[in-house]
Amino acid sequence: MRFAACLGLLIALAGLSSCQQPAAAHRARPQDELLILVSIDGFRWDYLDRYDVPTLRQLAREGVHAQRMTPCFPSKTFPNHYTLVTGLRPESHGIVSNWFWDPAYAETFGMSKPDSNAESRWWDEGEPVWITAEKQGVRSACYFWPGSETEIRGVRPTLFQKFNGRLRSDARVDGLLAWLDRPAAQRPRFCTLYFDLVDHAGHTFGPESPETAAAAHEADAAIARLLAGLAARGLREKTNLVIVSDHGMSECGPDRVVFIEDLMDPTKVRVESTGPNGGVRPLPGTVTAAALAASIRAKAPPQLHVYLREEMPERFHYRRNPRIPDVMLVMDDHWSIESKVGWPSRRATYVKGSHGWDPALPNMGALFLAQGPAFRRGHEFADVENIHVYNLLCAVLGITPARNEGDDRLVREALAP
Repeated sequence: MRFAACLGLLIALAGLSSCQQPAAAHRARPQDELLILVSIDGFRWDYLDRYDVPTLRQLAREGVHAQRMTPCFPSKTFPNHYTLVTGLRPESHGIVSNWFWDPAYAETFGMSKPDSNAESRWWDEGEPVWITAEKQGVRSACYFWPGSETEIRGVRPTLFQKFNGRLRSDARVDGLLAWLDRPAAQRPRFCTLYFDLVDHAGHTFGPESPETAAAAHEADAAIARLLAGLAARGLREKTNLVIVSDHGMSECGPDRVVFIEDLMDPTKVRVESTGPNGGVRPLPGTVTAAALAASIRAKAPPQLHVYLREEMPERFHYRRNPRIPDVMLVMDDHWSIESKVGWPSRRATYVKGSHGWDPALPNMGALFLAQGPAFRRGHEFADVENIHVYNLLCAVLGITPARNEGDDRLVREALAP
């Protein structure tokens, strides 16, 4: 199967994907069981022990828990949320960063641009689990999730909510529970729920701050509210929960920044991303990508690693999509690459925590736990890659997954025999 950024570049630029066959079917689950996929954005794997999150710890003890989940590169929000629900890496599903330039559309995708969230052309390279479910007769409902606001391959979730970052966590829980108040014949069997308060606190105050601890506790309270609401509706014992995060968080700050202007002439490149990793593309008629990369390497400090797109380390799986910048600038943990434009005013409010670095770094590790009638009890295991979550979700729902890059290792590890 081939993936490309757009139809016009399909033949010229797509390579054979490494998609695996869909995971083997597990034993069928009762049709009245529910599955709720919850994301706590930015909840680093070790917050489970570090902070006051009794509900999450209890669910981990009672169900299955990976010591750490490894995100995909780049360890950012939109790419990894879409990987979790498609089983595809960013180079294959096309959401290659939170912001990226598409050379065929000559347009920038942006995570906070309403049009980007609502236009299927950005999302159609992957099939998220709610689309897989709907195609097989399983109702789905998305209370926030990247990609859930648009029609993908001609299909939408039965219910979805446009993202509203101002909505409090308890209101999000109550909104999902209201959907579950529908008659059984109309009730969704698969739901998503998304919280972003831990990520915001980690960026603003740092991952080990009292504010991030308080946000983790508030997220835990929201999960407790969800469980209580399910119990009040007689649904708790028939609900399977999968609780994940998209990435971890590392300390950073304005004193650990490398500037683009010190490495290249910014008038000759399109700067496509900055932060823990950056990307630039030569403007037409300037220099070749190879020449640009060579000139940057000649000036690069030791904290910066410069790659042509086709030279990116194989373990990053970040080469095969023209939406990936021609030249990638990958920083060491805690370091960022930025522009000097507006820097004096930006410096004062620069983030104290961030993510996007090498997914193998300890601080980039994410959360995975699951609990409910489909899962083993009291089972902890080691690191798992997030590309395997999609197949697990499909197995719990009893549906056949679309072709993807995961396998059935998480199915075998997590599900009750």
